[in-house]
Amino acid sequence: MKQVYHVADAMLCSLGKDSQSVFEAVTAGQSGIRSRSFDTGLTYPVSMLSAAQEQMLAAKYGPDYSRFEQMCLFVAACAIEQSNIDAASEACLFILSTTKGNVTQIGQEAVAESIPLHYSAKKIGQYFNNPNPVSVVSVACISGVAAQIMAKRLLESDHYKYAIIIGCDELSPFILAGFHSFQALSATPCRPFDANRSGLNLGEAAVCMVLSNEQAAASGEGILEGGAISNDANHLSGPSKTGEELGVAIRQAMAEAGKSPEAIGFVSAHGTATNYNDEMEAKAIHHAGIKAPVNSLKPYFGHTLGASGLLETLISLKAMNAGLLLPTLHFETSNVSVPVSIIKEISHKEISNFVKTAAGFGGCNAAVLWSKYNLQHDSEN
Repeated sequence: MKQVYHVADAMLCSLGKDSQSVFEAVTAGQSGIRSRSFDTGLTYPVSMLSAAQEQMLAAKYGPDYSRFEQMCLFVAACAIEQSNIDAASEACLFILSTTKGNVTQIGQEAVAESIPLHYSAKKIGQYFNNPNPVSVVSVACISGVAAQIMAKRLLESDHYKYAIIIGCDELSPFILAGFHSFQALSATPCRPFDANRSGLNLGEAAVCMVLSNEQAAASGEGILEGGAISNDANHLSGPSKTGEELGVAIRQAMAEAGKSPEAIGFVSAHGTATNYNDEMEAKAIHHAGIKAPVNSLKPYFGHTLGASGLLETLISLKAMNAGLLLPTLHFETSNVSVPVSIIKEISHKEISNFVKTAAGFGGCNAAVLWSKYNLQHDSEN
């Protein structure tokens, strides 16, 4: 079976407009989360693009594209330029990972047709002159991880040579109001897995990850070796009480990659800082038999919804290659019911792989396992 390689990536969020600057901000312990008031009267800590970033996007792409579409096009163009691949080739598939797309345009009669996700997907494909239909992955908050798994399967079966995955969601009053109605938002910076956690902080971001089954295209940053999706069928908005279902996805991802729980370098958890998610996720990691260090990256740039799985995977890839265990900001004392080793301080460690997990509304769960690029190991497979 063909290997699936990381080729290139790009990102845009409150911490920067390229992958390296965002990673450097994270390793420096910086957070892009700030208190912000919205027209609805709600005030919460959130992570949003800067005015300079918004002006850059508007000047580059103009009024023919929505803010959401501008964000998508920017990161895709940056990653494609970095990869030197022909985005107009039939061998190249675009995948769009998003939960809400052009949700900010709801209520604007003149642009009602732009609300469906396929509308933006089609515009993105046309912008890059790609002949294939753009696939849309919208599976709540596991979308970014699910999109990686979809790309992996299509590349392994040799349907395509390249997959360009774009993950994006913009933060709108509509989204904020929805999470507010669930009483899921924290009035202070989020504290995943901490005894004093009180909810999540929302964020916005655009991320692009280019994958390929061609070894010659590999960046040398990593190989996507395993991935699995499960559903707990517990409740539309509440996670499993046992964590067994996410645990199944983690175990299946490890099995596909041929890795034992003892071999895992670290886990990049979904870690939203809600009471129920973090408890469920701790149980899932425990059920999977993993005792490796665990972090959540959401205190750095918030929960970026359809972009989160990709954003957090890419930061974790860079951490793996740098031999760094990144801490969970604001974490002090755990109160989950099973033992989990939450990373409190940045430290150096030789790391050969990591697991990225995700969970979302509707009971969906997903996990991927990424390993270091090893030319000798790869040539033997």
